[in-house]
Amino acid sequence: MAKKKKADAALIQAALSGERKQVIAMLSKHDIAAVDANGNHVLVAAACGGHLALVKELCDLDAPLELANGIGTTALWLAAGYGHTDVLSFLIERKADVNAPNSTKDTPMLAAASKSHTACVAALCAAGARGLTVNKAGDSPLSLAVASGNLEMLKVLVALPGSAALIKRKNTNGVQAVAVAAQAGHVEIVEVLLDAGGSLDERDANGAAPLALAAFCGQAAMVRSLLSKRADLESYDAAGATPLWLAASAGHTDCFSILLDAGARAGVLSGGKTALQAASSNGHAAIKKLLEELPLERLALTDEATESEAQAAEGESAGGPSGGGGGGGEDPRLLQFTHTGAARASAPAPPRGARGSASDDEPLEGVAPEDDDPEDDGADAEGGAPQLSIN
Repeated sequence: MAKKKKADAALIQAALSGERKQVIAMLSKHDIAAVDANGNHVLVAAACGGHLALVKELCDLDAPLELANGIGTTALWLAAGYGHTDVLSFLIERKADVNAPNSTKDTPMLAAASKSHTACVAALCAAGARGLTVNKAGDSPLSLAVASGNLEMLKVLVALPGSAALIKRKNTNGVQAVAVAAQAGHVEIVEVLLDAGGSLDERDANGAAPLALAAFCGQAAMVRSLLSKRADLESYDAAGATPLWLAASAGHTDCFSILLDAGARAGVLSGGKTALQAASSNGHAAIKKLLEELPLERLALTDEATESEAQAAEGESAGGPSGGGGGGGEDPRLLQFTHTGAARASAPAPPRGARGSASDDEPLEGVAPEDDDPEDDGADAEGGAPQLSIN
């Protein structure tokens, strides 16, 4: 009797749940490569669920390692994306393709990096997977590690030959990796990036250096760290604002005080306002008081300020210093997940005069929580078969 080539939804669900006896019994009537309406077969389902013993048994039964489901994900891709390091390592031992992309060209490495599965990223790197690729959205595993603040993953990736090029590469908002980490407050991430070829002199699309971005986003520890590394205290952006001016405008008293104590000049114009005027108009009383207590010579306009203001007068942008729009309170560390599980690492900041960025305690916006029960992944409308993907 010929075995079924089309898998019943019950078979795929049993494999996803790790029901070994049920799966083996049902395989007496199904081909090992039988697929459901979504292209899923027992091996991709078992790998997605993280069931190592079942995966091993299915491989011993010659389950197809490279047969992808309807959205192009193989068993290895799903193991990497769901953080099942033991399953991933076994599939690597069985010579599964470590670079096989899904239908949107996202690799297993990107799938693992998008969910911060450091051990999976390390296993893939050790197996020779390509770690420096960039997908259609402009993401790389390195950019995802930076945006999520994953220090251990970043250390693995910067050790790869050629990583310096990705560190210097700008994302879709015109921001390099050091700037993304600086405005997020990831001090150790910045240190690793600088050691691996990053620069404190890089500028975003609006001409803001990492120190300016850190000051604008209220990252006091980062401001101290960058100053200790001799970041330019008086770097002007395209609108003539300095780090101190941005801290004053955004109301970040700690950052403002650090910059002031470091000798930053207060006589700066941006958008026709001095730092004192910006702080006053935005209701930042503590900063206004600090400025009013300064000697008059520290409040006098500098030659650079008047020249910079003249140059910026024709077309000053209303956007914030990191090249993105957005209202006050946005977290500058955005990971915008697509349905494939890849992410676009970006770093928009609020416009000048906004109240600042979200606190470090808030979750990264757009990050879907890790699904501890992959059985509940979306179901096919007709037969209840799961669509195996990272959501």
